[in-house]
Amino acid sequence: MATANIKTEDEEYEQWHAAEAMRNPHQWADSSDDENDDIDNHEFFDAHDTELHKNPSSSTEGHAEAELLHKRLNSQLSTDEQVQKKSPEDPYFIDEELLAERETLLTEEDKEKRHKESQTSKEEGNNLFGRGEYDQALEQYSHALSFCPMKYTRDRAVIYANRAACLMKMEKYESAVQSCTQSIKYDPNYIKAFVRRAESYKSIDKLEEALQDYQKILELDPNSAQARKEVYILPDQIKERNEKLKDEMLGKLKELGNMVLKPFGLSTNNFKLQQDPSTGSYSVNFQK
Repeated sequence: MATANIKTEDEEYEQWHAAEAMRNPHQWADSSDDENDDIDNHEFFDAHDTELHKNPSSSTEGHAEAELLHKRLNSQLSTDEQVQKKSPEDPYFIDEELLAERETLLTEEDKEKRHKESQTSKEEGNNLFGRGEYDQALEQYSHALSFCPMKYTRDRAVIYANRAACLMKMEKYESAVQSCTQSIKYDPNYIKAFVRRAESYKSIDKLEEALQDYQKILELDPNSAQARKEVYILPDQIKERNEKLKDEMLGKLKELGNMVLKPFGLSTNNFKLQQDPSTGSYSVNFQK
């Protein structure tokens, strides 16, 4: 079960904060690109990983710091908080803030071990995806994200995009959009994340957002035939959809108007709606 935004007693928090101030955070660099880790296709969840790695040579302050954070990580959320943090479409919530907070207690050696474990989970996710076991693949990718250190931005971008591919196969497009957005935050030029988000937007009829993503894809890859096609056809689809929505709205207004006018012996047929071709605005004229 995901845990996030855990509140501690004021005194414990002050002790933890003081211990944190004594540490010197490491400077992280972006990892190199690795396209082979991405799957091909045409929420920090709690993996019961409650053991925190501690440096054997750490001081008493470091031990106290770890103990305080350990309590925070293992505290139980109220039912309301769980509902707010969990997506109904995506059972594996990724709490980025909690992951970053936990990493402050890890040595570089610990981070490298966790990175290797995340790669193993990602590869298992790829295998499960290839076999069509999308729910299990989603779980493995989420596990990989819970272990992958924040400094490996490219790896995290790829895993988030792979999660999105699973969610799309499961027709959970809102959550797929969210995973793609996280992927793009880690790698703003990751084309596959934009493609998957654009396709997900189309599936939930958010055509304007899809068009923006396809336009971005063309900026990144001017030779993308798919993006070029979508940029060409989507404006007409948006116009057609908006006209349909307008007709539906006017039909409902007409029904409401007839209900109001009926006691007076009138109907909406007594009123003629005319559009000014130069401005596009409408005027209403009464006729017997």
